[in-house]
Amino acid sequence: MSAAAKLDRDPITVSALTAQLRGLIEGRFPSVWVAGEVSNYTKATSGHMYLTLKDAKAQLKAVLFRGVNLRMKFEPRDGLDVIARGRLTVYEPRGDYQFQIEELHPQGVGAAELALRQLKEKLLAKGYFDPRRKKPLPHFPARVGLIASASGAAVRDMIELFAQRWPLAEVIVRPSRVQGEGAAEEVAVAVRLLNRLHAAGKLRLDAIIIGRGGGSTEDLWAFNEEAVADAIFHSTVPVISAVGHEVDVTVADLVADHRAETPSAAVVALTPHRLELMAGLVEARTRLRDAVDRRLHLARQRLDMLASRPALRRPLQRIHDLEQRLDNTSARLNRAARVRLDSAAERLAAVASRLDTLSPLNVLRRGYSLTHTTDGHLVHDPADVRPGDRLVTRVAGGEIESHVIASSGTQSGDVFPTGPDNLTT
Repeated sequence: MSAAAKLDRDPITVSALTAQLRGLIEGRFPSVWVAGEVSNYTKATSGHMYLTLKDAKAQLKAVLFRGVNLRMKFEPRDGLDVIARGRLTVYEPRGDYQFQIEELHPQGVGAAELALRQLKEKLLAKGYFDPRRKKPLPHFPARVGLIASASGAAVRDMIELFAQRWPLAEVIVRPSRVQGEGAAEEVAVAVRLLNRLHAAGKLRLDAIIIGRGGGSTEDLWAFNEEAVADAIFHSTVPVISAVGHEVDVTVADLVADHRAETPSAAVVALTPHRLELMAGLVEARTRLRDAVDRRLHLARQRLDMLASRPALRRPLQRIHDLEQRLDNTSARLNRAARVRLDSAAERLAAVASRLDTLSPLNVLRRGYSLTHTTDGHLVHDPADVRPGDRLVTRVAGGEIESHVIASSGTQSGDVFPTGPDNLTT
């Protein structure tokens, strides 16, 4: 029997071969550390992460299941150099071998530091650090909420400082863990609770202080969590972050409306000192009294100056002077008016005399007359009338009406008046 015939009778299935390869690979590489650059990173809706680790000559497909992701402090991204620990396995449905990652660490920077950088970049893009959205602090707070550890020294220091500086403020303490697992969620819950009570009118607050004393970066890490940043960002009450010491700057400090270097500094920033306020009131009262005294002194000087004026010593003298001035002015006006009237009368008489000289009536008195037709046309020539026309003759004593018998080659007696009744005066 040939070798080809034997192979035809004893073939191995793909599944069996793949299973054998899986056993070999997983047995040979149960745990291995791999260094490479992240590429083709995606995150599925299931929470699993898929990526490729590569270097200059090769690439390796990798997967991080959801349970591993929840323990990670940062999120992978393309171009990030990482060190991964995991095991090689074969995904039989596709016949691919892949690297199942159980630990992932960035190279050159710690995972916590990288996670903090990524969170700051994310919050910056969302506008959480924008100074324009930060709310001003009240000048004279009546009620303040404190979020701090009930057993810590920070809360006692803040309460004592409130009593010294501004005892009028009512301090409401909302205890919360400020470090360790779950501390970030407790702080966020406390901020949201105080805001709900404030919005409902059950606990009106002027400000909220989130405070704790100093510590290591790990101790303060709760204030670098996104949950705390979200709660502070959405708070309608002004929030003061007073976490750690002056050199410690957390995400909560960047998002809060005001950042205080220490819990005590938060109280100082929020409240006036009652003794300083009272001293300021005394100083203001002194300045006000001095200002009033100066105004009164100036007013007295002005009153004395006015009282020395003749107008105030003899108030009627001014009226008498004005009355006399009015009389003089009235007399001058009357004289001027009479002169003007006399001059006008003389001019009028002269003009009337000249008009009388030129008047046609003077001519009529010397025996002349004017004859015109009944429609007003003057008769200059016998040819201007015809027999039968009615005429009106104006003489010095009145008018004579007549009619024409003949108008040419006749004697003067040919014009007869219509009758003695037509003589008018």
